[in-house]
Amino acid sequence: MVRFRNLTIRQKITFILMGTTSLAVLAACVIFYALVINQYRQSYDNELGSLAKVVGVNCHAALVFDVAEDANNMLASLSYHPSIISAQVHTASGELFADYSSNDAAVVGAERGHSLPGVLRVQQELVLDGSKIGTITLVDDMRVLHAFNRMATVTVGVVVAMVLGLTFLLAGRLREIIAQPISELAALSRRVTEEQDYSLRAVKHGTDEVGNLVEAFNRMLLQIEERNVELLGSEHRFRTLVNQAVDAFSLHDEQGRFVDANKRACESLGYNREELLAMNLADVEVDLDRERYREKYWQALAVENPITTEAFHRSKDGATFPVEVRMGLLELGDQRYVMAMSRDISERLQVAEEKRQLENQLQQAHKMESIGTLAGGIAHDFNNILSPIFGYLELALLRGQDDAIKVYLQHVLKAANRARGLVQQILTFSRQEVQKQAPIEMDVIVKEALKLLRATIPANIEIVQQIGPDRGLVLANPTQIHQILMNLCTNAYYAMRETGGVLRVALTPVELNAEMVRNINLNPGKYLRLEVSDTGSGMDEETLSKIFDPFFSTKPMGDGTGLGLSVVHGIVKNHGGSITVVSELGEGTTFYVFLPVAPSAGSAVGEKIPTTEVSHAGNEHILLVDDEKEVVNMEKEMLGSFGYRVTVCTCPEEALQLFRTQPEVFDLVITDMTMPKMTGDHLASAILAIRADMPVILCTGFSEKINKDKAMAMGIREYVVKPFDMNDFVAVVRKVLGAGGRGD
Repeated sequence: MVRFRNLTIRQKITFILMGTTSLAVLAACVIFYALVINQYRQSYDNELGSLAKVVGVNCHAALVFDVAEDANNMLASLSYHPSIISAQVHTASGELFADYSSNDAAVVGAERGHSLPGVLRVQQELVLDGSKIGTITLVDDMRVLHAFNRMATVTVGVVVAMVLGLTFLLAGRLREIIAQPISELAALSRRVTEEQDYSLRAVKHGTDEVGNLVEAFNRMLLQIEERNVELLGSEHRFRTLVNQAVDAFSLHDEQGRFVDANKRACESLGYNREELLAMNLADVEVDLDRERYREKYWQALAVENPITTEAFHRSKDGATFPVEVRMGLLELGDQRYVMAMSRDISERLQVAEEKRQLENQLQQAHKMESIGTLAGGIAHDFNNILSPIFGYLELALLRGQDDAIKVYLQHVLKAANRARGLVQQILTFSRQEVQKQAPIEMDVIVKEALKLLRATIPANIEIVQQIGPDRGLVLANPTQIHQILMNLCTNAYYAMRETGGVLRVALTPVELNAEMVRNINLNPGKYLRLEVSDTGSGMDEETLSKIFDPFFSTKPMGDGTGLGLSVVHGIVKNHGGSITVVSELGEGTTFYVFLPVAPSAGSAVGEKIPTTEVSHAGNEHILLVDDEKEVVNMEKEMLGSFGYRVTVCTCPEEALQLFRTQPEVFDLVITDMTMPKMTGDHLASAILAIRADMPVILCTGFSEKINKDKAMAMGIREYVVKPFDMNDFVAVVRKVLGAGGRGD
């Protein structure tokens, strides 16, 4: 063995240099190797930690909204990192929320919680607004670290085998190639995590493992960015869709707390979203407490069994409104929520109530129309029955000599007049009796009627009158207006007869718009409103629905006919107005009568009955036509008693044929209106076509086809309504024929 000291200086220098260099290179390689491996391990740990943070941050929304599917999708993006063999997200309570694993069989053991050699486990807490909402765990098989270890070992061997001097250059180069990119990558990871800016990219310095790692990291950022954009877009679309919904949408947990709410829910309740999410459903739903929430909703719901119910919600200002609520159970992962869609049904209920009122009004109108038609037919037949009764009674009174019999006949005549008055009331109720109308001052009639009432109503009933200014005129019949007021006030007095009270009569000008006249069957315009109210016992709904029916009365037998309000209803309708009533048991009753204001001023016109006495006798020849034998015989007897010559026909066709053969023989034609085969107006037209100067009197018990104005327009001289008084009838005959009679 050659001793060191025996070597040459060159050899020594070479040996020392080489030995020193070798030792230095070896020591440097070992140290460098240990340093790089340790640094790379730390960087790799940081990278995995950063990756865990990035993925965890993107799982925040899924954890908050309990959307496990989104978390699973986010973990699935780790498939681009082959070294990551398992990833799991747990809730704050430690329950597994989402997981991911590769297809490697060894991962099965890791998922079950077994410790495996050669793996790296990274765990990060997920924190939102200072509160822990869960944890994320990544398991890496460290294949990258193993690959790097082998590469470093080979590199050291090659460097030692090659030029020792290149060791120093290689070490510096390795630092430049490996340490700097990793540091840059770590710094970038921290920035991405802090700023949540996934558009940032790492600079790639080469195509080695570090370069590949940088490239993989950039691809991961791109995927996260795209996924984040999709998630944000999806969330924006969902939020926009929900916020634009016409119904209020909200989510509630098992305790009834608001979890989410759309814009409509906030607007309808008057709260902003932050305020609403701090509240409970029991805070906004009337008659619901937190204990009853589970019983009323939570326990009654199932995923396949949504329910629909109605409730009242209370807004921030204290106002309540009715809502229809559609509620269903929503399962998001292992969480269950109540999803509620609420719709304000105030307008719907109002429309339904208005519809119900209109239907009631329509039914009432149809009922009144049907009864009116029936009343018209009854009036016609009844008047025909009364006509001979009146005629023969008056003839009997005229010719009778026994005073006692005359007294009896007078009583019969009074009863017949009552029957005639009843028929007139029926015709008024059916709105088929024509009355003359003129512009009148309502306040004058109201005040006169109240003076009359004050004298007859007991002192324990106070009468209060409120007559507004600028009332205007109405086109009406004064007698009928007086009848309206007397009927309504009498009914009000009757309701307060035992306990006393206040009878209030008000007359107010009002202008009704289209909305206000919807429920009272009127046209928009100016009206006078007559209001008659009492503080009596009031009426229930059943009574209210019948008060305008003829012969309906709440009074005892003998206290009334039940026609009062029916007649009032007919008069008001005949004047183009409307009558409504509001009443509750124990709260009194108020009638509202609306009459249209007259378009032009004027004064009431009264029809004066001539008082000049004239002789009713005559000797003219009269053709008398009526299909009722009793009526025609009575009229013949009546006219004959005054000296007239009467030819009777019970068939209008025979009468027309007779007139055609001898038109100059007759001085007057008196015909009934309603007859078979030919009505009186047609007979009159045919007679006037033959002889235009022939005077014709048309008689009727009642007819919907003709009235006095139509008859006069046809050329008929007079229009007489049955039953009539004998003196009035022969006076009309004498008036039509003229003052003097003709000779034979």
